[in-house]
Amino acid sequence: MKKMLLSLAVTAALSGCGGGETLEEIKNETPVIKPSIAVKFDPSASVVSVPNDLLMSGTKDGTLNMPGEFNAAGEAVARAAYADPQTALGALDGWSTQLPYVIDLSVPQGVSLDTASVSMSGAVRLFEMTMGASQTDADCSAVPAGIACKVVGELTFGQDFVTKANSTNNGVMIVPIKPFKTSTTYITVLTNQIKDSEGRGISASSTYTLVRQEADLVTPAQKSLQAVIRSYENALESQAGVSKSEVIYTAAMTTQSAGNVLGTVKKLLAAGLQQGKMPTITVPEQPTLSVANVFAAGGMTDIPVPFSGVQYIKGSMMLPMYTSKPQATGIDALADTYWQGMCDSAVTVLGYKAAVGDQFPEAPLDNNPTDAMCYGLSGGALRDLGIDPTRHLTKYNSIPKTQWMANVPVQITKPMADLQVLNAVRASLGLPAMAMPATGWPVVILQHGITSKKEDMLALTAALSLQGFATVAIDHPMHGERGIDVDGDGVDDFNASTKSVLAYMNLSSLLVARDNLRQSVADLLSLRLGVHTIAPVLGFNTQDVSFVGHSLGSIVGPSFLANANTPLNPAIDPLFKVNTAALASGGSGIAGFLLESGSFGPFIQASVLTSAGNLISQDFNAYLQEGAVANCAATLPNQEAYLTCGYKSYVAEKTAAGDTATLAGINSLMTTFVFAAQTALDSADPMNYAAALKATGTPVYMSVVVGNSEGNKPDTVIPPTTANPLAGSLPLAATMGLQDVTTSQPLGAAASYVVRFSQGHHSSILTPAFSVAAGGTELGHAKANQEMQYQVAAYLASRGHMLPILDSSVIAN
Repeated sequence: MKKMLLSLAVTAALSGCGGGETLEEIKNETPVIKPSIAVKFDPSASVVSVPNDLLMSGTKDGTLNMPGEFNAAGEAVARAAYADPQTALGALDGWSTQLPYVIDLSVPQGVSLDTASVSMSGAVRLFEMTMGASQTDADCSAVPAGIACKVVGELTFGQDFVTKANSTNNGVMIVPIKPFKTSTTYITVLTNQIKDSEGRGISASSTYTLVRQEADLVTPAQKSLQAVIRSYENALESQAGVSKSEVIYTAAMTTQSAGNVLGTVKKLLAAGLQQGKMPTITVPEQPTLSVANVFAAGGMTDIPVPFSGVQYIKGSMMLPMYTSKPQATGIDALADTYWQGMCDSAVTVLGYKAAVGDQFPEAPLDNNPTDAMCYGLSGGALRDLGIDPTRHLTKYNSIPKTQWMANVPVQITKPMADLQVLNAVRASLGLPAMAMPATGWPVVILQHGITSKKEDMLALTAALSLQGFATVAIDHPMHGERGIDVDGDGVDDFNASTKSVLAYMNLSSLLVARDNLRQSVADLLSLRLGVHTIAPVLGFNTQDVSFVGHSLGSIVGPSFLANANTPLNPAIDPLFKVNTAALASGGSGIAGFLLESGSFGPFIQASVLTSAGNLISQDFNAYLQEGAVANCAATLPNQEAYLTCGYKSYVAEKTAAGDTATLAGINSLMTTFVFAAQTALDSADPMNYAAALKATGTPVYMSVVVGNSEGNKPDTVIPPTTANPLAGSLPLAATMGLQDVTTSQPLGAAASYVVRFSQGHHSSILTPAFSVAAGGTELGHAKANQEMQYQVAAYLASRGHMLPILDSSVIAN
């Protein structure tokens, strides 16, 4: 009817024109109306910008609903199918807390986006919201899930987030400059302050315009979407004063949980303690060796004297592995080894209970001990009824299943019983002689970096022993002595230290990469408890434990520290406590900084491109078979080196040829990958534990190589900063609340610091060796190593109460 009335009105207007003008004359005088820019939004056609909680609609287990999770018969696909980056998002209970995101626009020819209007305060507004079915707000508990209930508060433009047009000017990008809270819903509001090149406000999509109207729609799907959008706009108008006339788009996103699963791992360890079960480090009888002996056996010469005063001890301990063993040798065999729940999701259990009514077994099944365990550990919320085929670990299902027990080697050092060597060195440094404390040697847990191994951390033991510390260390999963030999030929098929980094940081299955990170943290929690079992034998003070992490060790460190030091039970908390920590060359926003990493970036981008399956990917793979051979033949048979070289060569050729379409396609692919990868990795990312760590009050020191203008590059492995304001080393330091200092900090209250180094490289904490890739000078790198080790040892020795800086020549101002 409205269309008919509109047609009649147009006809009447034309027929009413006087002056004898012809229709053609009227058409020539009528100004051309340019089409306007509109927000892309049509859920029925799968046109929805992500993140968006509409993908939670109808969830059966509390996770996102993604294409590819179920087959045509509605059955869950095999676990290995979650290796697909898009499908992997279906294993998550929400979105990333730290990624920039884009609301896509439809931009017709002849007009463009006024980018200045996008970047202004008020163009986009963000609100924290309590949603229906809340478990924390009684007023909202009875409101249906997905419906906006209460406005908690508005985020501040310029402090919490900024906005800008995306690189192609066909979308509005929201860039968080502080991480969002975990397990929290936010509503993004686009307003009519966003203009096009004609000065007009951009428009809502026809679908959004339809569902926001007051008149009730017809189909169940329309009514459902209408109820959601209405609830957003009504809550914002009534509680936050946002006029509906200003709004052109709203969308809710709930950030995923972080810490729930690892928190449960700690609770399981604590429950074991209450039952008299302690992770135990076994130390067999062995000849007395020094770290100098170990270095000499490895072929090292010119070993510094202090290492002769450090005793080297071998031990081992059994650790629960939540990551399952691969059953074949190819990288694809890792695809389904990620963690899974021991129980059915609480959401699935509630849905099943509602469906079967009185047939639901209220008590645990008599013939199923796992059901009794799930019931007991969760107060009845979790069960093992076989109704949740995927058992994804989320805030609704946080108990991981132990897949196997691993016998893990433990590296231990302590000052030699005869302190003559160490005290002679201390005397040369102007330090008084030391003796073993009556309470025993304080302990430092050491954790190595990616592709490294625990033995590499021995480089720190001389500096630490000179300050009276013992150390313990284990390899990360899939590193060093923890590689996996599937076929029993005596050679590891998966080992990030000796083979591919993908054995741990698995790009073929992002959930595996996430859970390797979580396994590293779970192992450290067990190791912390295990130290108690060797204290009487080795003379350790288990109430005085510190932590030093390098690279990957510095990435998992914040999660380990936050979980270890967050109060759980006053009787048990001291057994987990870590007093002080030092982090070297770490960072947050893992997917983003890996893509921008000078060391790993080209290989990761090549890996993504070669497996993308699109036309550019096919062209690149053909190039690897033909064109790259001439440029990169010298890197064979090292496949990672060849792939890296081939990618650099391919991009260089496309750049030289001015092939902007291919380069734009690669850039778009990498943006998509980072979004999927970071979202999948988010619950293991240190950024999501930074605030919790800060809240514990744990003193933390961090060193970051930022380089200088004389050619010493910033850290080429984990960049200090990246295009994403929340990715890199320095954003993590800022979120942890570390004070940026350039001079010595005197004795006082324990405090946390970050020191920026102008000299050195990613591994300078461990070696004085020169890195060609980092630039700078041999002397500068050697001095950076000496200063870093001194700062770490002195900071830990003072338990965070002071930080001496001796050599300002390697410190960035």
